[in-house]
Amino acid sequence: MKKILLLVTFLALAAFAQGNTTEPERTLQRPVYSFQTSAFGFGFWSNYKDEVKNPEKDKVTAFPLIRYGHIWEMTTHGAVTAISTWNFEFGKTWEVHGSMLLGGRYSFLEEIVSPFIGGGLGLGLQFDSHFKDWDFGERWAIGLSMGGEVGLSIFHNSSLQLEVGFGYDVVCSKADFGKSFDTFNLFFGVNY
Repeated sequence: MKKILLLVTFLALAAFAQGNTTEPERTLQRPVYSFQTSAFGFGFWSNYKDEVKNPEKDKVTAFPLIRYGHIWEMTTHGAVTAISTWNFEFGKTWEVHGSMLLGGRYSFLEEIVSPFIGGGLGLGLQFDSHFKDWDFGERWAIGLSMGGEVGLSIFHNSSLQLEVGFGYDVVCSKADFGKSFDTFNLFFGVNY
């Protein structure tokens, strides 16, 4: 009987000791979601005014506009972006305007539909037929580019997202903002 009482006491103490052990606290980390982004739309392009060679600022409605890039959602609100935007206009007067921007984006809500704002800095390229000479900074330019975007992400919590937004970017001749080419654009896209 003594052995049975000793065995029951030992088992009760062992069960009690196991019941009081606490597991280490586990925190859930959100994974980084990675999206390709593709969008189409149109842009409103313009060049700069030059008193001698281009007395009036030229303006063109450019179609098509093509956006392609990558979005890394680090949190439910913040993302790192690498987006390239190109717009074209062909005809008697033509232009090609492109930029590759590395930047970020902030989504205001964690809901299915979320507005966002973003911006970036990078390099841009510009060709157009509005100047007569093929001088650098007039008919063609490569240089600093910067831009911003505002829009709406639909199905924000999904692995497939739709986007509609407005963007703006400027391509400078080297780093001269006095000789810059800019575009406002409207885009409709898919993040997958």
